[in-house]
Amino acid sequence: MLSTSAIGMAATDFLSVERTYLQGDAKVFIFQPSPGGGVKILKQGHLSGSVTLRTEGKKWNEVMSTENLHTLPTPLAIYFTKDGKIGVKSVQPGKPLELRGMFPIEEVTEPSTKPRMRLPVTARVKYKVRSLLGTSSCPRGYEELNARYCIIENWEYLKDSYYADSETFTEWIPFMGLKVRTEGYKKIGILGIAWGIQLTTSTKSMWSLSVDGIPVLDFGSSYSGSTLKVSYAPEQEIATENGYLDRYLNLPLKYVVVIYNIPVYDKWRKEYTSIPIAGVYPLEIMMSGYHTVGESDLNRGRLLTDYLPSSHFPTSNIGTKLKVVRTTSEGIYDNIVFDFQGSSGYRFYSTPLGGSAANWLWSKLPGVGALSITFSYLSASQSVTTYRIDIGEGAPNQLYYVSILKRDLELTSSNNVEMAMYFTTIDDGQDSLPPCIGNFCPNSLDPDRGR
Repeated sequence: MLSTSAIGMAATDFLSVERTYLQGDAKVFIFQPSPGGGVKILKQGHLSGSVTLRTEGKKWNEVMSTENLHTLPTPLAIYFTKDGKIGVKSVQPGKPLELRGMFPIEEVTEPSTKPRMRLPVTARVKYKVRSLLGTSSCPRGYEELNARYCIIENWEYLKDSYYADSETFTEWIPFMGLKVRTEGYKKIGILGIAWGIQLTTSTKSMWSLSVDGIPVLDFGSSYSGSTLKVSYAPEQEIATENGYLDRYLNLPLKYVVVIYNIPVYDKWRKEYTSIPIAGVYPLEIMMSGYHTVGESDLNRGRLLTDYLPSSHFPTSNIGTKLKVVRTTSEGIYDNIVFDFQGSSGYRFYSTPLGGSAANWLWSKLPGVGALSITFSYLSASQSVTTYRIDIGEGAPNQLYYVSILKRDLELTSSNNVEMAMYFTTIDDGQDSLPPCIGNFCPNSLDPDRGR
């Protein structure tokens, strides 16, 4: 019985073995977040060609048994090329991984203290031999990358989780939002809104990464599970409260956040540094089926609210498109914002981190940079997003400022892309600056904490 059990366990473990092909040669660390928190290092060293990985896929499958749209986090490869560059890419089964440097190391390093390590006897002997032969000027536990930089030799030498960790969060996340801030003679009295989200298995999950504050995107896996469709298009136009209005369409989301703090030694400056890297990956949209939301559903749950759930929007590396619109003599303006994504190539949209995730991330790597949760549509996708806003009753012949959040990010395999965030502010222009531009109100209160 013991023998049969062992064979069964070995067969089950074999299902978590994946093979990838690395194009090029680099010092590589391949990690994958674990379902219970923390990360597992799958492979490290100077790698090239065919590489076999024993992944965390089996463990993730055990905790992701759901009918909702869900996907498993792909492993991440962090690698260093001999020309002094770093790259971060997702490891996708069956797809070659090109080890092409993305950023010069000197552009993404931060000053750091000497890391605490536990070096085994063999590592100490190797270091002593290299020192005596004069073949390396790197500190203990590091190996030479090039004339300037030394890289941590073995990740398992490090003593604490400050250098690599992960946490899974389940929170209500705003997918779409609107703020109207007008009053006095420019008050907007009524607006029309038509919002919609349809997500299917043609939706693709994305790793949203920050390499010392530089935002980067890379593809993960396609979703499995049931279609979700949520629409919000009130039959009646929506009246504001003295020119003020807040509306947010929210979805419950499970996602994982990871941090990697890569130890580096700069021989020219004779100082220890590190490269702070953070990543976010959506795991599950914890709702399925078809949902039509109206104004009668406002604040009767979390799906439609007039407050921003506890979330933190990026406050840097974010582009805000400012648009000026003029109403007609009847105070009308159609299609202030109308965006439709899907059906043509890869398209992206982004939502903010939840408050718990942002607090955890900032406690680990303060100032890591702008991060958000990202989704993508495949070519000819059934997944679509629509977002339309009309002024139905504004001041006649008046100008209004409309700020629409956009993000410019770099795809690991191509040029920069522009990504919508589907959050808009309409302002009367009476203030010196329209509100919430560049810092989209991260301090909005959750009603559970009082208003």
